[in-house]
Amino acid sequence: MGNDYEPGAGLRRRGNSGLIRFVNLLHRYIFKQVVVATAFAVAVFVFVLVLGNVMREVLDLLASGRLNLFMFLELLVLLIPGVVPYALPLGMLTAVLLVVGRLCAQREYTAMRSAGLSLWTLAAPILLASCLGVLLCLFINFEYAPAADQAFKTALVNLARNDPLRLFQPGRDVREVPGYVINIGGRDGDDLTDIWVEILDEHGNARQFARAKHGKLNYVHATDQLVITLQSASVQEYKAADPSNLSDFAPSSMRSDDFKVELPMTKLFGPVSAPFKLSLLTLGELLREREVDPPNVDHPTPKQKAQWRMDVQMQIQRNFAAAFSVLALALFGLPLALRVGRSENFVNLAIALGLALGYYFLLFSLTLLRGHPEMRPDLLLWIPNILFEALGIFLLYRAAQK
Repeated sequence: MGNDYEPGAGLRRRGNSGLIRFVNLLHRYIFKQVVVATAFAVAVFVFVLVLGNVMREVLDLLASGRLNLFMFLELLVLLIPGVVPYALPLGMLTAVLLVVGRLCAQREYTAMRSAGLSLWTLAAPILLASCLGVLLCLFINFEYAPAADQAFKTALVNLARNDPLRLFQPGRDVREVPGYVINIGGRDGDDLTDIWVEILDEHGNARQFARAKHGKLNYVHATDQLVITLQSASVQEYKAADPSNLSDFAPSSMRSDDFKVELPMTKLFGPVSAPFKLSLLTLGELLREREVDPPNVDHPTPKQKAQWRMDVQMQIQRNFAAAFSVLALALFGLPLALRVGRSENFVNLAIALGLALGYYFLLFSLTLLRGHPEMRPDLLLWIPNILFEALGIFLLYRAAQK
């Protein structure tokens, strides 16, 4: 009989049904490991990316008191969908490096090959998880993230209107109100202390100054106005046309027991509105925008129409390409994990970050061509995906031949 060893002979002796059950069990195991590792990695990357956005856009509003804790948490939740399309490809790549690297480091991959299983048996559940990630990313990019980002931007734009009294915090110069500079020393609900109001002309020069020890701050819903009432106010006015000349300042030229500053909300902040950006539109809205003239442009030229259509087309292709980057990075990460074969989390995370930075740098470089519609920059956005996928398939094919 001899002592010759044939890979996979033991499994084949059990019959095809035994082999199928074993492969199915292996597929479920790898799929579960990849999904769980992806979820943890995505959570880490989402935390880091959201933290950066919070530091840039929200934290100062919370520190200044213009944002209560409930609204801060609400804005925090709205930030998450916008960063998931960036975190998901990174998470999938990290998961592939971790799971496959651990299989290689613990000789489990070697045991699989010795049992007669091909590399594609290992790759199948990873590719399935990647395709599901693509579908999830497409939904987030075109539907969920635009709605969440729209709500986030709208909440920031209309923050003063949503809670106008929070605009006035003790010790802070309020300059958001056109034509006024307002400061209050203390506040207890609607009661104010040590208030001063500087009234400016259309050129931004101070024309009047009012100050009072006590006052009231109210929002009148009926007239949609903020009303600041200065009690026993001292009102001073500039006599000359040149307010920078302090010698022409008339101290205590007028006193009033009830000096009111009425600030119409519509005049101050405009109507309730949401910002318009292509990244905030769903797929259906983007397709409609592609067929209309550019906004805020009267009688657009053919060049302007072509540029607007290209901008919309680039946003659509960018969303598609970002979703398929999940598959592209997973395809490239799989043979890389087989070659590196490391189980250390830190090493795999560093490799994933390096690859992702290279991918996004190439993608960003191609977006700079948006001003050259003749070069079809919307289609060039697919170059990083094609490059990573082609290289990944080539490396997988070579690894499968070994």
